Amino acid sequence: MKNIAAAACVALMGLTAACSADKFDGVDPNGRPDANEIDATVTVDQETNTYTLTLNNKGYYPFWTVNVGRNPKTSTLNGFSGVIAEAGTYQVEVRMGNRNGLSEGSKVYDIVIEKSLGGEVFKGFNYDFEHNLWKNCHINQVNYWFANNDWGEIAAPSVEVKNEGFTVTLPAEIGTQQWQGQMHLITDIANSAGNHYDFSIFMQSTEAHPGVTVKLHPEGDDANFYCEKKVALEANVGKCFYFSNAEGIDMSNLVVTLDFGGGVGGSEVTVSNIVFKDHANDDGTVLPPSVEFDDSRNLFAGFSMVHLTTWFANSGWSTDGITQPTVDITSDGYSFVMPAGVGGDQWQGQVHLWTDVASSADKHYDFCITFASTEDHPGVTIKLQKGDSLGEDGDTDDNVFFCLDKVALKANVPYTYYFEDLPGIDTNNIQVCCDYAGGAAGAEISVSNIHLQEHL
Repeated sequence: MKNIAAAACVALMGLTAACSADKFDGVDPNGRPDANEIDATVTVDQETNTYTLTLNNKGYYPFWTVNVGRNPKTSTLNGFSGVIAEAGTYQVEVRMGNRNGLSEGSKVYDIVIEKSLGGEVFKGFNYDFEHNLWKNCHINQVNYWFANNDWGEIAAPSVEVKNEGFTVTLPAEIGTQQWQGQMHLITDIANSAGNHYDFSIFMQSTEAHPGVTVKLHPEGDDANFYCEKKVALEANVGKCFYFSNAEGIDMSNLVVTLDFGGGVGGSEVTVSNIVFKDHANDDGTVLPPSVEFDDSRNLFAGFSMVHLTTWFANSGWSTDGITQPTVDITSDGYSFVMPAGVGGDQWQGQVHLWTDVASSADKHYDFCITFASTEDHPGVTIKLQKGDSLGEDGDTDDNVFFCLDKVALKANVPYTYYFEDLPGIDTNNIQVCCDYAGGAAGAEISVSNIHLQEHL
């Protein structure tokens, strides 16, 4: 606008009085805000995990840096809000600005998220594992091809791609069909047909997405691939796609192709925690079930307790002085408080729950059960077994079981144990036998989500 005004002034010099110059007060480097005076408020709607950031200083603007995982978000919007899917405490740094610039210093506030949306979230293999080939690879090239519903090419989004993660803002005109939002990450990761490989990728979208396509293949050969999977996303709920122990493909340059076709224009999809490694290098990750546990097929739905016993003993295998706990039965499990004086050897803290749930040796089954404790527990034993004698013939029943495993618990962190596709046993009264020896006195222990279904 100033150039136009100046040109007009020159053209009219012979006809009118000269134009006077615009007045503009220069930037005062000493007039930058003082960070010590920053007054900001962080509010969180714990039902939706939505945080809102407000700068209370009148006449100033904020510069927020929200440190969420490996993808910090920045904004100058007063009243900036967002959603964090996973429980935890996250830091937001705020600087304050005026016409003279931003404050040199800053203040840091906490965003406290009390619970994870959708429960505990599996993020995949360990990104920081020393044998994660993706972490230190070179992403040699990133190719894009975005189209509208008529398959006409549209401008691709601007994305700062880093190994640790990136965010894609989908164009307003993106089409609703698969392959109308392609992004190809070409790396220098070599593979061998003589090896087996693991892969995981974690994604989250600000709007529901019907299916982000994930495809891994050699450069120049998209007909030969490890996977081509559409991963549906709920709004603001992170989801991991992974495969494990896949047979290798000879190649020099692994390509990770992502397609966002069908997403909502303007929504943001964040990609993180990409791991690609040789399966022989175990990072200790416990993979979640590959089967879907369907509530409509749960044989424990509406189960009844037929019989219940406890046997808690001290380190000398005596029940003297041990107050047996009261076990409260719930709709999908039970709870109790650990008594004092219980020994630490396996089978010194037994709870036996006989049910009216039956199974057959002619079928295969999937099973899961969730444990939680208010204190760390060195190892809960889980044994799903025959129970027809209701404890009268333990020698016979105890030798027929689906599983006999031991799991450690961290305080206030639910642990879901499961098995898949195991041969059944013949029983009319499945017994859920658990041992809590070694638990801390006073710890509140709960068992929930008991689920048994026929394997499809």
